[in-house]
Amino acid sequence: MKKKWLVLLMSLSLFLASIPIAGAEGPQAGGNTLILYTGKANISYNGVTYTAAQPTVIKAGVTYAAFSALAARYGYKVSYDAAAKESVAKLGNTEIRFKAGSTVYKMNGESKSAAGKPYVSNGSTMIPVRAWANATGSTLTAAKGQITLSWSTAPTANFRVTPDVIYANQTTVTYISESANPQNIVEEYWEGNQTIFTEPGIYTITRSVRDAEGNWSAPYSVTITVRPENQPPIASFQTDKQVYKIGEPIKYIDLSSDDENAITETVWDNNKPAFFTPGEKTISLWVTDQHGLTSQDVKTITVTDEVMYTEEQFNQRFTPLGDKYLIDGSSVLKMATVPYTFTVSDRSLIASNSPEELTREGILYRDEMNGDFRLFLYHMNKSPDRLSIYLAATNENDYPVTVNTGAFGKAGPDVYGSWTGKQAAIRYLDSAKLGESSSLTLAPGETKLVLAELGSMPLKPGQTYSAYADLSASSTVKFTLFAVKQDRNPLEALPTLGIITRDAKHIRGTFQGADRDFQISTVLGTEPQRILFGDNNHDPSLDGRDMLNGVYENNWGNYGVVYHTVVKVKANTLILANGRGGEYSGAFQINGTDVIVANNSMLKNPNEVAVLYRTGPYDEIVEISFITALGSYLPMNLLFIPME
Repeated sequence: MKKKWLVLLMSLSLFLASIPIAGAEGPQAGGNTLILYTGKANISYNGVTYTAAQPTVIKAGVTYAAFSALAARYGYKVSYDAAAKESVAKLGNTEIRFKAGSTVYKMNGESKSAAGKPYVSNGSTMIPVRAWANATGSTLTAAKGQITLSWSTAPTANFRVTPDVIYANQTTVTYISESANPQNIVEEYWEGNQTIFTEPGIYTITRSVRDAEGNWSAPYSVTITVRPENQPPIASFQTDKQVYKIGEPIKYIDLSSDDENAITETVWDNNKPAFFTPGEKTISLWVTDQHGLTSQDVKTITVTDEVMYTEEQFNQRFTPLGDKYLIDGSSVLKMATVPYTFTVSDRSLIASNSPEELTREGILYRDEMNGDFRLFLYHMNKSPDRLSIYLAATNENDYPVTVNTGAFGKAGPDVYGSWTGKQAAIRYLDSAKLGESSSLTLAPGETKLVLAELGSMPLKPGQTYSAYADLSASSTVKFTLFAVKQDRNPLEALPTLGIITRDAKHIRGTFQGADRDFQISTVLGTEPQRILFGDNNHDPSLDGRDMLNGVYENNWGNYGVVYHTVVKVKANTLILANGRGGEYSGAFQINGTDVIVANNSMLKNPNEVAVLYRTGPYDEIVEISFITALGSYLPMNLLFIPME
């Protein structure tokens, strides 16, 4: 009888010992030791001696060993990536790459720094031993004449929980293993790992793993917070009143809410700023939260047949600056044309827009400049590579030269070309208003990059970049605008680059007269009036030359030219932009206020106008500066219309 009880007790003990206990550490297994002997090819792995392809050596204070020997003892498979010129070691999901001559190695694609540079000796790649220790999580100790690496192949129970935000009854929870030595796991034990948690609260999930020798890891725990079920947002709005006159401004007040304050999308329907026909008007509002749940609110207002403003009057008074509205384009031609004279600055203009689409790296433009000039560029990357654009300045004189940079505006890289053109122009005007400047000195024979911001962000395929910059040189300097692949040193690459052939559609060249100042003596706003720009008659386009091939060029859009005027305008006058040649967009500064033509769009045809400014109850002096954005068609009118 006693023997039977003894057998039962022993069986029970063995069964209990096979179950991991939370908070208790099992015996650690899988300890390994590798000893390297400096100056010798012999290595000792767990007491067994092996011969490496090359001896372990010390160079410049860094210990190197054969990559193949280290990888083999750790159980990694070794290969060579000829395209990347990298030696590769792979074990399970772990990949380590070393490249001869580089102080950077890669661990699962992430770059890491090493103290020394790998090199090739008699066909073997020699790598810094400490870098290998760091990559494999080994402990490195050194004694006279030998280096010892210690590591464990025992698996750990590490894991993480996704997603970060979990809702009761709504979120499917995933547990992702992050175990060390996962290939040695033969069994795992979980506590609390629910796929969907039905109640909110704080939960602890615990995992233990066992290796083939029967050893259980230390338990690993993660604590999560499960939130109450997410509620859909509540769409809600109101208008400032229920009954309106025709043309009466309507104020919409959005009162929508969300339990997490995370409304990600708001969509209105029929929320017009005013209505111009009588009757019942239904307005709707939809809101969506970050989880895709939606809500709708619908309200009806009444518009009587009494008129507060006609549609034209309303548009004149209430259309926001930069927004556009429809007019009868033929009526513009009946307005009185305002006469003017203009002066042209001595500043030169370099325009680089041809080829607009870059299919390879190379020189975009080059010219020798002395004195003030403005650089304008607009290019799209159509190559398969990432390209960076740079401007280099070379001093070929036998004395130092100073290069000054003034106003600067850039936009992109971005897939929306019209956006980059307008944004670069408005940022340039802002920079000019602030008077920003910097300078650098070029020693005789020296080449430096100017405007480092140009190359700060490479263009991905399909992206566009635009910039305006004012520069000056104290003596003749050769300026080169060029594009290179992202991974190349620009100044080292520059001498190897060829000239990119221009296209037949866009402009490239050096022009004279980058600024036009218009003088107008007429008081504007006494009647509907227009000032005509870019007609190539009263306001001629710039002539110039492409200095890369000697071709004479005409800047038919006067792109890159800054227009400026100061005019006296009557009280209650509306100032509008109206394109006459087709699509038109640009950047305006009116009495120091930025206005984009048009907000989120452009003027499509002569029947559209964009609002630039409204004078108040008294006559005003109005200062206007503007740049026509690339892609626009001239001529363009500035309209001055008295408001009733």
